[in-house]
Amino acid sequence: MSVSSTLLDTTSPFGTYRAEGLVRAAWRLADRHDLSKGLRKRIRSLVARLFQGPYDAEADGLKFRLYPGQNYDDRKILSKGRLPERAEHKLLRPYLSAGKVFVDVGANIGSYTLFAANAGAKVVAVEANPETASKLAFNIAANSPVDVELVNVAVGAEEGTLSLWLEPSNCGFATLVEDLTTGEWAGDWSPRDVEVKPLQSVLADKGLDRVDILKVDVEGFEDRVLLPFLRSADKALWPRVILIETNCRSHWAEDCLPVLADLGYGLAGETEDNMVFELQG
Repeated sequence: MSVSSTLLDTTSPFGTYRAEGLVRAAWRLADRHDLSKGLRKRIRSLVARLFQGPYDAEADGLKFRLYPGQNYDDRKILSKGRLPERAEHKLLRPYLSAGKVFVDVGANIGSYTLFAANAGAKVVAVEANPETASKLAFNIAANSPVDVELVNVAVGAEEGTLSLWLEPSNCGFATLVEDLTTGEWAGDWSPRDVEVKPLQSVLADKGLDRVDILKVDVEGFEDRVLLPFLRSADKALWPRVILIETNCRSHWAEDCLPVLADLGYGLAGETEDNMVFELQG
């Protein structure tokens, strides 16, 4: 059975698929960064064939149905027994509390979405890939009650349709930037047409008149999500805090960072892959 043919089960109750000790040990081995990149890739390919999932597991008090053969975040949760992006969560935690509005563009399986909801925030989770969105919907339901609304759409400058490029070993790294599918991130990519809406339209559809924290992680398309929104939306709708992924910054059509500075956003923290900005004044 190939990794791409992994069973997708979004109906069986959480706990149906237990992650036994051997499964966790195998994925811990596949995640060992003291091994060379090439060896780790070969081990991960073998482990993905033998232990592709799904598996049900908890991390930091949150429940997830994991497909480690298909997704980096799933692999991290299963191998580490905790949420990924811990440094980013630490930066965001002071801004999260009951009643805050958190918008998660590029929500993947929900590691940020459920972290924010667990802190009491109202969350709008936006995920373009229909299959990933269905996995996210399961994870949201498994953690009920949480205040999360899921939107299965891509975000861009204008309404329409674009090709979302997918790679079967990491569905969380889907991208609307075709150039990103070559070079460093070359793989078995294939396109899928998805609906695109501007962020302002997504927020209007959900009746939001404010955003406290906005997270944008869309693999090199961040500028086309964020800048049209900031340039067209009333300032009252601008988020106080923005977390933006920067590890694909070279693929941006326009550099977001000087624009954010010009609009009054100051750097509040950064990690290897992300930056957090806070609106000043």
